Amino acid sequence: MQNQYEVLLKALNELIEINYNRIENYKKAEQNMDGGDLKNLFHGMLNESEHFAESLAEHVVKFGGEPAQSSTLIGKAHQVWIDFKVSIVSNNRETILNASESGDKATLEAYEAVLALDKVQASSDLTQLLMSQIASIAESLKIIQSLKKSEHHAKAEQEVLENQLPV
Repeated sequence: MQNQYEVLLKALNELIEINYNRIENYKKAEQNMDGGDLKNLFHGMLNESEHFAESLAEHVVKFGGEPAQSSTLIGKAHQVWIDFKVSIVSNNRETILNASESGDKATLEAYEAVLALDKVQASSDLTQLLMSQIASIAESLKIIQSLKKSEHHAKAEQEVLENQLPV
């Protein structure tokens, strides 16, 4: 049976691995984008995830553990990020935004689960760190959702204009 510190270390390492997944996938997305707002957004999210992984690794060491060094091959969040990788290949803006939204939603769910752990609640600095990272990821998610809405509205406007043109 795992003690509370082992559970905490495993949970923090899973968050590190999720951030490595984000780094890997946003790096790939950034490289495959033609430029513009998504390329800049993904670059920012990549940097954000690097910082998050480093901060989480410091806490793993503080609690006597060995930080994860790579992305995970398990869990729901990973599958979502695989879907993101596939969407990049299609280079379809809408598909990429949908996959990014799903990835960040799954990431937030993972963070919320870790935040609920008793050992996390007992550490105010770790709680603050996780809450800060959750807020940043949630803000990124809002940006993605906003871009999706504007993309949807632009498509709807384009359809209206096309329907108004004489044949």
